[in-house]
Amino acid sequence: MKKNLNKNPFILRLCLIAGLLCLLGAAVLTIAYGFTVGNAIALVFAGFFITLFVIYPKLSPFLRKLTNATLLIATLVVFGMFIFIGINGSKNTVTFDEDCVLVLGCGIRGETVLPTLQLRLDKCLEYLQKNPSALVVVSGGQGRNEDISEAAAMKRYLVSKGVVAEQIIEENRSHNTNQNFEYSKELIDNRFSSTFHSIACITSNYHAYRAKKIAEKAGLSVAQFNSTSRWYLYPSAYFREMLSIFKLWTSK
Repeated sequence: MKKNLNKNPFILRLCLIAGLLCLLGAAVLTIAYGFTVGNAIALVFAGFFITLFVIYPKLSPFLRKLTNATLLIATLVVFGMFIFIGINGSKNTVTFDEDCVLVLGCGIRGETVLPTLQLRLDKCLEYLQKNPSALVVVSGGQGRNEDISEAAAMKRYLVSKGVVAEQIIEENRSHNTNQNFEYSKELIDNRFSSTFHSIACITSNYHAYRAKKIAEKAGLSVAQFNSTSRWYLYPSAYFREMLSIFKLWTSK
């Protein structure tokens, strides 16, 4: 084992460091947000890397070469997808004369707005400083460990920051991004008499590409005004989003 270890120290160290970082990431996410899909993904990757660290020295030369090639390809794919997600998340295409601004929900704890959602709502406040007459649509239903709908918590937060309650419409039925746009479109269409109305969409930067594509599928053309995210969320958020984009690309 020592001989094999000396032949491939980089792979072993990489697996060990990656596994420990994934475990640390899952722990941080659990403390900050409770157990989520992002935590599960981090734990799966942690298990994979730690298992590979244990069995790699025992593999045959052929399997080690195959593992090395697979890890290299996977690393390039992940790196490329992270760049793709980052580039799309950096785009802001609003003109600040849109008819309404749609804020996508992303989870609360009890009745408390969590940091990621707060950043989206603060971005909405920033938008309203330049377009104060825009209709605001907050979109998000009630999920596990949530005492009220995300929409209700979002409206409460915006009102506490000075937004007039009558300016805000709650979409409180959705449980995923597809439903965010589907149900919000119904409310927006009913509010405006004209067949065309411009929409600014606010979501987290890592979610921007998929949100825009899903909006188009729902029949909405949206301008982007993306919020940032906490630095410690990027690894799991990007991995989760990468898998969701693959699903989007391969689904009909």
